[in-house]
Amino acid sequence: MATTRALSSISIAEGLSLSLPLFASQKKSNIKIGSKGVTSRKHERAVVVKAALSSISKEKKAENGGIHWDTAIDFCKGWTDGNGMPVPLLQKRLETLSVLVLDRVEMHSILAVQRDNWNRLFHTTITLASVSAAAAAAANAAVPTLGLRVVSIILGAGAAMLMALVSKFQPSQLAEERRHAARFFKRLGADIDSTLNVDPRLREDASCYWERSVGTVHALDQAFPLPLTPIVVEKFPKRVRPSKLSGEISIPQPECLSSERQISSANGWTSCRMEELQRTAQLLRTSDVKEYVDLAEKAKFINLVLAISSPLLATAAVIVNMAGCPSVAAAVGVGSLFFHTLSHALQMGAVYEVYRNCAGYYNDVVESIDENLRLPVERREDGAIFARKVALLLGRNPSSTPMVPGDDKKAGALF
Repeated sequence: MATTRALSSISIAEGLSLSLPLFASQKKSNIKIGSKGVTSRKHERAVVVKAALSSISKEKKAENGGIHWDTAIDFCKGWTDGNGMPVPLLQKRLETLSVLVLDRVEMHSILAVQRDNWNRLFHTTITLASVSAAAAAAANAAVPTLGLRVVSIILGAGAAMLMALVSKFQPSQLAEERRHAARFFKRLGADIDSTLNVDPRLREDASCYWERSVGTVHALDQAFPLPLTPIVVEKFPKRVRPSKLSGEISIPQPECLSSERQISSANGWTSCRMEELQRTAQLLRTSDVKEYVDLAEKAKFINLVLAISSPLLATAAVIVNMAGCPSVAAAVGVGSLFFHTLSHALQMGAVYEVYRNCAGYYNDVVESIDENLRLPVERREDGAIFARKVALLLGRNPSSTPMVPGDDKKAGALF
């Protein structure tokens, strides 16, 4: 009852709802370190948390006959000090990380626009060069002229080289990578900001959260590298793997199954909830992740065929033209342009990237569930909030029980 009254007082004082951090409002305020706005918000959070914790301590002390109860250790999981005040160094680190994440979002957004412009520019240039080469070859077939032959060969060779370059780097896929990277970094930044505004007792353990947040930044940097060369995402890998979207945490002592009896409902964790989350993770692993990996494999195969066909036909048109068959060269050149236009219209590289990231999205949910269940109960995020977060990530109704009906073959309903 003391915990409930304290939570109510925090909710009234701050005017905050205990909603999901990941789905909190992504509208970011302009944070300036050392500004009056940030300082006042820090002070207000500190005062509210300290007042709530001191009220719990007094009530527990009265209920337990004068026995002192260290609320900072029992509830705040490293977010506050012994006096119930937020740890300044941790707050500063997370706010600095939030600013860094915002910078990553801007960089990836700019690169997405740039590489989408590259895709349009390459397509326009290849189309003009291929049409001009085919027209010059057809005119040379009607009226043999050395000048027309040389022009058609040069334009055809240029079109073939540009097609090979586009097939190698896949500008549409590069643009899609940047858009996905910006989205995932925005999600991380919103999670950090909303976590700082949630009651510390409902958060995950501070050290685990910090380690995971920093690991997520590194994982996203590796999954979506900023340089175009030499580090680049492989466009036609031998084996498609889900993209890595979050960092891992080191857990020296995994949660034992025998400790389920010690689960406290005060932290929102029950045996029933743990079993439901384990079942959801298993269904995601065997159904949703596997399905999107298979779809990515098919998209990669179609993209590979189109990427090889267009420059190969363009090169063949140049060779045939040099051999003295301009009419045939014109027909083959038009065929190469058709395959290139089809590849540009279908954007199979971008489709492959979408499927790979869908698999990575669901795989990230699986890893999040596994890591939370391995943590000791007292270090976990509140069980009810975590279950609602998972339900919303999967596109499920968070108020329905069970989260995934027993007759469903897929856990995810978002994609």
